[in-house]
Amino acid sequence: MTASSQALPGPFGQSAHRTAVGPLPVLVRPARLDDITPILALHREAFADKFGGAFGAKATDQGVAALAATWRRQGALALRGMFVAEHEGAVIGTTTVRTWEMAGGDGGAAEIAFHEELGHWRATRSLFALSLLDHQIGHREGFVTDVAVLAPYRRGGVAQALLARAEQEALLRGRRFLGLYVSARNEAARNLYRHLGFYDVRVRRSFLAWLFFGQGRWVYMRKDLS
Repeated sequence: MTASSQALPGPFGQSAHRTAVGPLPVLVRPARLDDITPILALHREAFADKFGGAFGAKATDQGVAALAATWRRQGALALRGMFVAEHEGAVIGTTTVRTWEMAGGDGGAAEIAFHEELGHWRATRSLFALSLLDHQIGHREGFVTDVAVLAPYRRGGVAQALLARAEQEALLRGRRFLGLYVSARNEAARNLYRHLGFYDVRVRRSFLAWLFFGQGRWVYMRKDLS
């Protein structure tokens, strides 16, 4: 869940890949503008703690509207590097792989949209809270964010299919490794990432993040691609 999800322009990520994962066939493809609503519904379910921390329990709807408005202002550029998993025509999972070239350049879309949807004080607070989750992406890194799967479809291989697509995208873009952050207390996710070849690198601690999100320790995990 980020205020801005712009990605590097280019020819990659334009074709869809059908992957059979156990009993659940999914289609992993690049996200489109008409996927914004289901993607944000996924984020809201999977990252309820982050939405609550960033926007407040009583302003989650406005926060979702602010993120949607941000992406729509940015247009297709906002969704490059973002992928969805479809099952029987419905979006059931999503993730994003970003590179250092994606940082900045949104023309203030997030600030404008957040102030319009949330008002000055809530917008300032939300943007600051989300900034606590920022990561400085390395030049050789494909940084994976927002791995989310709808609850009824979890443990069916959907996350693995999305991460495999993210890995393919990173390789196509000449990246040497994937990186991601996961909550230190989310053992299920950490075990999944380890199973897929990621390993622990460092722990990030933030008292401010603990104040906003109720958790102050994230583990940075990495998977070498070459």
